[in-house]
Amino acid sequence: MLFTSGIYLIFLAIIFLLYWGFASKRWLRVTVLLAASYYFYALWNPRFLAVLFLISSVDFLTARMVGASERPKLRSTLLAVSLLTDVGALVLFKYFNFFSASFAELLSKFGRHGTPVFLTRLALPLGLSFITFRSLSYVIDVYRRTTKPTSNYFEYLTFVAFFPTVIAGPLVRAKELLPQFNKPATLISEDGGRAIFLIILGLTKKIAMANFLANNLVDRVFDQPQLYSSVETLAAIYAYSLQIYCDFSGYTDIAMGSAMLLGFELPANFNSPYRARSLVDFWRRWHITLSDWLRDYVFVSLGGLRKRRINLYRNLVLTMLIAGLWHGAAWTFVLWGGLHGLGLSVNHWWEAHRRKGKRKPGQQWWIRLACLVATFNFVSLGWVLFKQKKYRKHWSR
Repeated sequence: MLFTSGIYLIFLAIIFLLYWGFASKRWLRVTVLLAASYYFYALWNPRFLAVLFLISSVDFLTARMVGASERPKLRSTLLAVSLLTDVGALVLFKYFNFFSASFAELLSKFGRHGTPVFLTRLALPLGLSFITFRSLSYVIDVYRRTTKPTSNYFEYLTFVAFFPTVIAGPLVRAKELLPQFNKPATLISEDGGRAIFLIILGLTKKIAMANFLANNLVDRVFDQPQLYSSVETLAAIYAYSLQIYCDFSGYTDIAMGSAMLLGFELPANFNSPYRARSLVDFWRRWHITLSDWLRDYVFVSLGGLRKRRINLYRNLVLTMLIAGLWHGAAWTFVLWGGLHGLGLSVNHWWEAHRRKGKRKPGQQWWIRLACLVATFNFVSLGWVLFKQKKYRKHWSR
């Protein structure tokens, strides 16, 4: 059931009526949302429910025990259990075949014969990357004592499986969504109108813009670039930059609108990213919830900026390599992450060099425009790595 299908809109209307029909009873509202989310997820493949339920249950229990314990070793062990469960699910379903094939290819380059082992019967569960990151962040927050563990098991199951966010985010955190289950259910006319506007805006971006660009320009040029001139190829690259933005932000708008119709507010995920005048600024505007997640749980865990500035550059590159691999099991995504990691490092180096020399950033309009154009072209170059026919759809998982 895609967000852009008429069936989804009918499904959303039914859930809307049921949810507000039971608005006076908190436990009934949660039951409706949990049943709707699990039904939505099961439509893709009912077997995926076992993975969703396992991750949610393990993280709920480990977080409860972590929150109740004062023993550092036990808390660390429980966190490790959660990490092994979540990351293990990602490795098994998303990366095992990729790593197996890559290792066999590496052996062959050294003259050793290696036959890759493929798990052909394991399909990638829908939205697994979003599910594991969302649930894992909750356990880490409880471990860091920045979030108190919830005692309501069904609310936590609903948080992890919340159907508006399961396909392409936003990567909402427990501290942002769980408290909203405890608030009185209200929907004022302004929020209802805004919700409908967001859904229509998302559908317009996805169908009228992203799909149109893909079908009429981007796919044709990328599938057979030898048939087109350099100007046409460049136009297709820029069009793909617009396509991927409209595609992803369109899904986000529909998710935000769907949640708002049910009385929930999701965090913003895009803020005019192609108006960024630096790569650092771009990542403050593009997929904001993922950028914040990577900063708080990967970059900080790696050490952030400690002692020497070279550590900052190393941790930026490692963080973006992980970000690339998160988008899909392919070396193109790893290269994309490495490209952005190096770009961010250069960006930070330049800013440090400018501050050391006590030079103010250029305020002339032509300098701002040049920075904007340079940033957009760098980002567009990175998107070319995404547009590989074999891996085209992995980014949204």
